[in-house]
Amino acid sequence: MANKYTAMKVPPKSDLERLYHEKKMSQFEVGQHYGTSQKVVFSWFKKLNISSRVAAKRNQNGQSNSSWKGSRATYSALHYRVEKERGKPKICMACGTQEAKRFEWCNLTGRYDDVSDYMRMCVPCHRKYDKNRKNSSKHVSRTAK
Repeated sequence: MANKYTAMKVPPKSDLERLYHEKKMSQFEVGQHYGTSQKVVFSWFKKLNISSRVAAKRNQNGQSNSSWKGSRATYSALHYRVEKERGKPKICMACGTQEAKRFEWCNLTGRYDDVSDYMRMCVPCHRKYDKNRKNSSKHVSRTAK
């Protein structure tokens, strides 16, 4: 069954190769050039024995990612970003232990989107630090009134 795309006349092999190999257009861009889809271009390539290039891996890290939310990212995404950038903590910078079951990245000032604003801590030290920071901020807000 033919449709408007499959009924199209296949362009000359030399034109397709020039666009794809010499001008380095993608199959999608070649399709746009001819007013058709990438799937149709792919079928033309198969018919004419034109070899496809190996898909290049795109940079999907940080701001290059189309889903990047910057400082609007979730709490867990921000912590994941720190772990990706700085690695998994294996020592507590507060007490110096390396024997704890689990280590975490502790945010120091509340600027969660700043990857350098974290310190490695074991879970007990992290909880103590957060509790002290929470209590001191309550104390500050009461005196500010």
